[in-house]
Amino acid sequence: MFCKLSPEKLNDFIPLFESKPKFALFANAAEFELEKRLPNHPCDFYYLESNDAKYFYVFRHDLIPDSCRPILMIGSDKTVNQNDVIYGLEQIKTMEPDLTNIELLVAPPELGIPARKFLLDNFNYVEHDNVGCNHFYLPESVYPGIQKKVDEITLPDSYSIGSTRVSDTETVFSTWKFAFPDGILQVREFIECLPTACILHEDKAVAFEMVGLHGQLNHQFTFPEYRNRGFGTMIENTIVSKCFKEGIQVLKAVELANTGILEKSLNHNLWKVVKGDNGEIIVFDYTQYRC
Repeated sequence: MFCKLSPEKLNDFIPLFESKPKFALFANAAEFELEKRLPNHPCDFYYLESNDAKYFYVFRHDLIPDSCRPILMIGSDKTVNQNDVIYGLEQIKTMEPDLTNIELLVAPPELGIPARKFLLDNFNYVEHDNVGCNHFYLPESVYPGIQKKVDEITLPDSYSIGSTRVSDTETVFSTWKFAFPDGILQVREFIECLPTACILHEDKAVAFEMVGLHGQLNHQFTFPEYRNRGFGTMIENTIVSKCFKEGIQVLKAVELANTGILEKSLNHNLWKVVKGDNGEIIVFDYTQYRC
C-alpha cells in the first residue's frame, strides 16, 4: 500500500516518530508541517507498507525564489527491501515533478543506496558529496538539569543572551560552513520561525546557534576572540531548553570524518547516539546533488 499522508493520517504517525530516536527528524518535520511553521519549506509525506515494513518518505519543498532545491528524507521501521524502496520512489516520481531537482538525500545506507541508484538512473543528477553521520539525541531525563543551567547563566556587563535577531541574518549566514550562494533567505526563515540562541556584546552577535529544517541543532558558532569563555555551552543549553518547551525533538548530526567531535559525542554523559532496534549505531548518509 502506497499513499500520500493527509494531515490527519500524519498526525496519527507522530507517536511512532516520537517513540524512536531514529525518527526524530520525521517527528519534527511532521510537527512543523502540521503547524505550518515553515511557509517556504512545506513537506509532503508519503507512506509505503510492504512485506510487514513501514517506509516513510519526506519530500521537503523549497519555495524560496531562485532556489527550488527540495530535500528528500527516507526512513523505515524494519528490515529494508530495496525493491520496496524503489517502488515508493517510482510512485513519488509521478506525483512530485520537483524530484528532478533535489538538493539533498538523507537516509541510512540500506535505504540510501537504492535511492541514490534510482536518482542517478532516472534523472540528470551528479552526486556532489556523500557524508556519513551519526545522530545524537537528548533523552527527556536530562532536560531538568539543562534548564537549571540555563536559569543560572550569568554574563558580564555589556553582554546579554537571548534569541538571534533577524538583523543578524547576514552575520549568521556569512559564518555558516554549509551556506550556499542563495541560502540567506533560508537562514532568515530559520531565525524567524524556529528557536535560536545568541549572545550579544555591545549589541553585536558574538555567539549563536540555530535549528535546521528538520529540527536538528545547526551552526553553533562563536567568533574567535570570544571563545574559551563557555559561550558555546550557554547557547546550546539555551536552544535545547527552547526546543524542549516547544516539543521539538533535540538532535544533532556529527560527521564520521570529524573523529575528535565524534569521540567526544560518543562518550558524552548527556548526548546519546541513535541506534537501531538491534542495538547497532545507525549511520545516516547525507548525499548532496548537483543537477
